[in-house]
Amino acid sequence: MSLFRKGRPALSTVVLAITGTLGDLHPFLALALRLRDEGLSPVVAAMEDYRTVVEAEGIAFHAVRPGAREMTAAGLDEAAVARAVTGDLRAGFDIMLPHIAETVEDLRAVMTGADLVVCGTLAAVARIVAESAGVPVVTVALQPMSFLSVAEPPAMREMPFLPALRKTCGPAVVRMLYALASAQGRPSLRPVTRLRRELGLPAVRDELIDGPRRSERIFAMYPPAFAALPVDAPDQAQSAGFAFYDGRDGTTGTLDPALAAFLDAGPAPLVFTLGSFVTYAPGNFYTASALVARQLGRRAILLVGDHALGDYAGLASDNIAVAGYAPHSLLFPRAAAVIQHGGMGTTAQALRAGVPQLVCPFFGDQFDNGLRLRRLGVARVVALRRYSVRRACAALRQLLDSPDATDRARALAPQMTRDDGPAIIAHWVAERLAHRPDGHRLVA
Repeated sequence: MSLFRKGRPALSTVVLAITGTLGDLHPFLALALRLRDEGLSPVVAAMEDYRTVVEAEGIAFHAVRPGAREMTAAGLDEAAVARAVTGDLRAGFDIMLPHIAETVEDLRAVMTGADLVVCGTLAAVARIVAESAGVPVVTVALQPMSFLSVAEPPAMREMPFLPALRKTCGPAVVRMLYALASAQGRPSLRPVTRLRRELGLPAVRDELIDGPRRSERIFAMYPPAFAALPVDAPDQAQSAGFAFYDGRDGTTGTLDPALAAFLDAGPAPLVFTLGSFVTYAPGNFYTASALVARQLGRRAILLVGDHALGDYAGLASDNIAVAGYAPHSLLFPRAAAVIQHGGMGTTAQALRAGVPQLVCPFFGDQFDNGLRLRRLGVARVVALRRYSVRRACAALRQLLDSPDATDRARALAPQMTRDDGPAIIAHWVAERLAHRPDGHRLVA
């Protein structure tokens, strides 16, 4: 059966090629819903594990390998993948790229008949397949770090000194360090480089840096109030705004009754969460957080992930609730503070709620996001590897005993929600697809 609606012109078909965790899926699912509102036919191309979530929204789905089945066959489970990737981002490519032939086969199938592909900055294979098929590509940057600016470098776990180094030594040193990191990561990307060559596409220096810059458009899916585009961003880059999508219970606008009863029973609690991925490698975060709440004399909610409910059930008490998941848009506005890993989805929801944050970054863009929140005056930062009862208590006392962070968070909230990122992108796509390449308007 065709993925595309009968009677729809091919130009109205948009493939959203997604790699990563639920934190990556959710903003693209929000975009798919907006594309549908524009009268287009979005198709989400992602690993099989996300089929139920996508199809529950009435969005067409196409499975792209590898998924959990292939990972299991390779002897990997979610915890093993989380430990590997959070230890070294390049491990993600070592896990995914051995399946590149299957990935290409699946992407070719879904891109046949499509007129535009939307993907994230790390979706290198999807961009290459689309370029080979002559399908225009739009890249969505979910976080400021995606631009790897020389003029305004991000903070990274591997090089936390970059912003300060840029100020003292200038951009040339930053450019040199980027080049060194690119050379070190090149072996992990050899299958991607080989694929580009086999498909007869022009070579690029670094697929992860230069690949997105070959896109027809690059949208930053966060508002300028959080991070303006860097001065050296590509000419085709454009700011949009955050994507807010809760998933599951968030789509029906309800909290779990037991969690709602807990919230109603006392003062606003501290909410501790590590998102959907880091919960598979949390270290002592949740056990220490329960002690933090007790020492501060605060009520708390621990969002531990459905898979770990049994592991942490013993932490529950009259003042501490343990839950697998809760829609952030409903929970965060009722929190005294959010203690989280620095993922963009969680960060955006906490900013929208107007509550102070303690950011505990672990890998990837989380360190840079935490730095930006601290600069905005709404957060403190304690790296997850250094997280302890003493450090967390000290940081939370600074946040909660002074009204400054709370007042600042409340004042910034309207600026964080002013621009609807998915709506802005979907409207641009609709306008782009409403015209043939020769400039004549397509009559749908």
